[in-house]
Parts: sequence; structure tokens; C-alpha cells
Amino acid sequence: MATGTDLILSFELYVDDSTELSTEEEFALLNKIYRKVLINRPWEFLKKSWDTTTDGNNYLALPSDFSYFLENQNYSDNSIGTDIAQSPKAIIVNGNPWKIVNWSDRRQYENNNVCYIDARTLRLYFANTPASGLTVSADYIYKPDDITSTTSPVLPIAHEMIYHGMAVDDMITQIFDKARSYAPENQAKYDSYMRDLAYHNSQFINL
Repeated sequence: MATGTDLILSFELYVDDSTELSTEEEFALLNKIYRKVLINRPWEFLKKSWDTTTDGNNYLALPSDFSYFLENQNYSDNSIGTDIAQSPKAIIVNGNPWKIVNWSDRRQYENNNVCYIDARTLRLYFANTPASGLTVSADYIYKPDDITSTTSPVLPIAHEMIYHGMAVDDMITQIFDKARSYAPENQAKYDSYMRDLAYHNSQFINL
């Protein structure tokens, strides 16, 4: 499996050693492209289970690698009937689903068995504080660590897209006169990252 060093060497091959980036800058670019790939969609290889217990407080700290919760109250098999009013995102508390509602809706659910995410503090709050010692489980998308010289991307296939993406980004910087205005290129890249961010944000709203 390709390591960070392998990906950097492939990147340098594709740009014919013409890059002006330092090794540190190359790794910063590598991880910039890597993170863009990871947040593109809820990849299957980023799905992870969270299992913990309540401690008597009205919140639980979310995992440090938490990105967003997954739908876990539906069926892939359309032949199985479901309650369409059931929230597709929930946590399971002692075997019972607690619906996850939008942060902005939280005041409408006081003393109900629902919860909401405070994305700023990475905490999951309960509208109705559960007893201590109850089991809690949920599924979420996790954020992998950055790639280093000796570690590999978590992508199961297509590692090559990373150094091709690096080459495109590097060429935008190197080919054009930096004193020249290239607003269209910057706008296109900005719009692309904004779509990524909008998708991530939607995971906290469309519950």
C-alpha cells in the first residue's frame, strides 16, 4: 500500500520535478487533496460504530474523530415496510431509538427522548437526561488522520487520484504568472470546496 512518501514521489514524477514546493509544502498539498476526497461523500470505508454508556449528565462527548452521524433507522431492502415518520438518524439507548433533531429545533423537544448535536463543542445533548449506566450506540463517519511519510491513505482503491489531484493544484500555482489575475480559476476552486462544506453542513440539518 502506498505511503505518503510513495505518493510524493509519484506526484514529483507527474510534474517532472518542476514543482517549487518544499517537502513540507508537498505534504500539506497531499493532505489537502486527501481531505477533499474524504469529505466528498459518506464513503463506506469511513463508517464507524460508537458504543458508550450514559453517565448521568445531559450530554455525551462525541468521539474525537467524529464527523457526522449516519442514517441508521431505514432499510436498504425496499420490500421491508418502515414507518416514514421515523427519523433516519438516531442513537440507540438501551435498545430504544432516540431521534436526533436539529440543534435549532431542540427547545421544542424538552423532556422528550430525543437528542441533538452541538457541532461547536462536539457534544451530543439529551432533551431528557437519561439515567446513568445505559448503553448508547450509533453509527458515524469518522475523520482519518493526515497522511505522513510512513502512513497510507485509508482509501481501499484509487490512491492515484491523490497525486493526480496534487499535480492539478500544483500546475495552477506554477504555470500562471502569480502577478496575473486568475480569478476564474480561484472561483472554480472556491465553489468546489464550498459544495463540499455545504454537503457536510447538510448532515446536521436534514435529519
